[in-house]
Amino acid sequence: MLIALAGMNLIIGFYLGKADDKREESRRRLNEITSLSEDLVISSQWATRFARAYVATKDPKKLDMYNELDDILEGKLARPENYGLEYWDLVSAGFIPPPDAKKTGKGPLEDQFLKLDITVEEFNQLKKAKALYVKVSTTERIAMHAVRGEFDDGTGAFAKKSKPDMAMAERLLYGNSYSEENGKLSKAVFDFNRMIRNRYKAVLEDEELHTAELVGMNTYLALGLFSIVIASVFYLQLRFVKRTSRLVAAVQSISNGDLATKTNITGQDEIGQIAGAIEAMASNLSAAFVSLEDKVKISEMTAAELNNERVRSEKLLHNILPATIAQRLQGGEEVIAEVYPEVTVFFSDIVGFTDLSAQLGPHETVNLLNAIFEKFDELVEAHGVEKIKTIGDSYMVVGGVPNRDPLHCQHVAEFALDAMSFIQEFPAHSPFPIEMRMGIHTGTVAAGVLGKKKFSYDLWGDVVNVASRFESTSLANKIHVSEAVKVRLNDDFVFLDAGTVELKGKGSAASFYLLGRKKEFPAVIEFKKH
Repeated sequence: MLIALAGMNLIIGFYLGKADDKREESRRRLNEITSLSEDLVISSQWATRFARAYVATKDPKKLDMYNELDDILEGKLARPENYGLEYWDLVSAGFIPPPDAKKTGKGPLEDQFLKLDITVEEFNQLKKAKALYVKVSTTERIAMHAVRGEFDDGTGAFAKKSKPDMAMAERLLYGNSYSEENGKLSKAVFDFNRMIRNRYKAVLEDEELHTAELVGMNTYLALGLFSIVIASVFYLQLRFVKRTSRLVAAVQSISNGDLATKTNITGQDEIGQIAGAIEAMASNLSAAFVSLEDKVKISEMTAAELNNERVRSEKLLHNILPATIAQRLQGGEEVIAEVYPEVTVFFSDIVGFTDLSAQLGPHETVNLLNAIFEKFDELVEAHGVEKIKTIGDSYMVVGGVPNRDPLHCQHVAEFALDAMSFIQEFPAHSPFPIEMRMGIHTGTVAAGVLGKKKFSYDLWGDVVNVASRFESTSLANKIHVSEAVKVRLNDDFVFLDAGTVELKGKGSAASFYLLGRKKEFPAVIEFKKH
């Protein structure tokens, strides 16, 4: 019986090793699938940036990186090591080399996924995401050909030559349809990742349960073997006192946790066999405990990885939408659109940005915008307003959306004054003078996630257009505001009458320049007026 129990103990140890290998394989497949699905997100986000950058600058490097990005996704180029969202930033900055054109990839994305045994439902979701990517990519390529004066001749080739159409390219890359398709693509990839994580979570839980069952069986067998050994020892002690005394001492040492104990008993009789069985049992128990500790560590690592995947998905969603809107989408809402009767909209842009960017070059231009917009982002958070988007050098902010705020106008004004103070001090850190126009207007807007599943939060309504007009008609380093803003802030802020201004498409309107807070020293206010 002792030999049978010891044999079963060894067999269970063998199956424990098999279970561990199976769990490792599941974790590897999960990592490979999620890594490949992230390539779609990386390609979607960076393709948009490269296409828009090429349309704006005609920089051939942007087109080269766009094509390399597409070749990596299609498996024509090898996927670079540590490929992630930050990879192309590092390439653009010159910190790492571009992808090696001599290294061939692993083939089309669909073929790579099929080798990883995804389900039919998951493959259909992947095909949906890939089809959306192709649709978005087609729009981007049409736009990039348009700025070179190349158009579809009806065969799918861009052999038709004409005058470059910049307006068409911008309309394609900045229109609602393009944004909606990008939003649908992000949602499709998000749903695919969720399906994969849910399936593998169940698989890993089943495998963990199976491992726990094997460990439990192994423990019970060891306890049974241990009990038989103890009984045998007491029986044999009556017949072989001297040898059994050492055997008992060894068993006691093992029971106290010292699984490395040796009996130092030899011979082919019953006591010698028992001594060998005890040592084998102790060795198996030691191996089982080590294996159990490894399984616990692996389980903790798997749980941490699943949590990291969840945090990464939520971070991607929160980068696109305000936190409250993202939570509502995650809660199951599919259509989010609301009317806000009282909000304040802010626009700004850099004076002479086109000429400035030509002097700086693309890399320094990006560094400049990052330095300015990072500070603006800090001020947005400090004043409790919401950043809607940036378009080139333009920065759009709203107060009172999506969280309704009775002091929306005051908060936007505070933000604008602090932002202008920063801009006026910024030239000290820049080789070129930086000036900015700002415009503010108050009124009613509609806000929400456009389309059925659009992942882009935006505002629409007349107040948005009017705020933009006030910005475009402002003087440099001035905050140009409407009469509606002045009425709401007149008690706490100082304004300078700017007379009547003609707003494109809106006619004439009274306008003012926001100078500062009334709590500032009068001499400072007078200085700002001049």
